[in-house]
Amino acid sequence: MNTGKNQSKPKKSGGKRYDIQREIQQLVSIQEKSAQEAGELCFTSRLLIQATIRHSEPKSNEWVRTNGNLTLTMLAPSSVGLPFGWYARLILIWITTQASRNKSRLDRGYISEEEARTLDLGPSLRRFMLSLGLKVSGGENGSINPFREQMNRLFKTTISVTYIECSEDTEYMVERDTGGRVSNESCIWWSMKNKPEHDLSFNSWVELSPKFFDMVTKKPVPLDMRLIRFIKRSPMGLDIYFWATHRVSYLKRETCIHWPDLKAQFGTGYPDTTRGLQDFKSNFREGLTKVKTIWPGLDATPTKKGLLLKPCAPQVSRKQLSLRG
Repeated sequence: MNTGKNQSKPKKSGGKRYDIQREIQQLVSIQEKSAQEAGELCFTSRLLIQATIRHSEPKSNEWVRTNGNLTLTMLAPSSVGLPFGWYARLILIWITTQASRNKSRLDRGYISEEEARTLDLGPSLRRFMLSLGLKVSGGENGSINPFREQMNRLFKTTISVTYIECSEDTEYMVERDTGGRVSNESCIWWSMKNKPEHDLSFNSWVELSPKFFDMVTKKPVPLDMRLIRFIKRSPMGLDIYFWATHRVSYLKRETCIHWPDLKAQFGTGYPDTTRGLQDFKSNFREGLTKVKTIWPGLDATPTKKGLLLKPCAPQVSRKQLSLRG
């Protein structure tokens, strides 16, 4: 007589085979259709490529990243904490995409500036999470609580950017600073029970601050949401995909980016020690492998000195883009 335990094994194996076949079909679809043709075009902020947010939870409520002459500072209430990880990155992609589309409508006179900054989150958290390709589950180990926490952290965070420029003619240095809180105002309905709630007859919304709206809509970097879904659980993989998409769009000749320079941009949280650099290299290589699996045309090779990056076609071509809607 077969037991229930034995009977469940073939189903599990069949489920895995189905998932693999579905992934193969999705990868083929990515090669056959552009992101715009597939309705999967999205955007990320150029600023948050230059200076990435934390991969893991910060120990303080202030986070500072410096890349060349740019310094990004993130500050959150100590009772809330700073955003981090892959949920925060997905939310930022959604914000940048919606804000960029609204900016296009604003520029054509279809909506007001306040309407452009106000983003509709939908009638339920469940619906919002599903729109990002996330599984919705409650309970202690479910996805609802951590996702909701990252939304709360992000909307309450203040981001400031400092640019330092030197003028050889005048022998002076100029420091330009701008920034603002992510959200000016928000109205978000949560279920008091930690479980997927039913759709309400009214929507949650968030109004971006004018400065943050300007930050994320200034020359946003186009991405393919299908690729993001494949690597969404890897903050390092996501950061590499964002950066590589932007970098190859203007790369004219092969270049080698040294490991210490890569760590300065991507190594959020790795100590400035020999071991810290080795751990960063290992995780960077792992993230790069994931990216190249879904973007085989990316010509990027880790070497002893760093990453050898050669010119190749951008994964999303800016020439083919249209934000009209």
